Amino acid sequence: MQEIHIMTDITIPEKVPNFDEGEWMGSIQQLLFANVGKFVRVEYEAGLTQQGVIYAVGTNYLLLWDESRKAYYTGDTAKLRSLTVFPAKVGC
Repeated sequence: MQEIHIMTDITIPEKVPNFDEGEWMGSIQQLLFANVGKFVRVEYEAGLTQQGVIYAVGTNYLLLWDESRKAYYTGDTAKLRSLTVFPAKVGC
């Protein structure tokens, strides 16, 4: 289990598994975790679109940081329909 970095403005209580082994190999969680810190746009089944920097990934959630709004957004990874990862400095 890997510990998630905890900032003073948000606490993530869960310890996440190592997404690079076992049942997590090839999962959306592994892909998201490998891209923590990158700017992304995600679309969910209900048509909701969010964008920001991947801050944390849990077993069933994604947490994004939106610098322009100074806000965190979360979504259910099971409801994720598409993911766009932008090159460095694009969209940031």
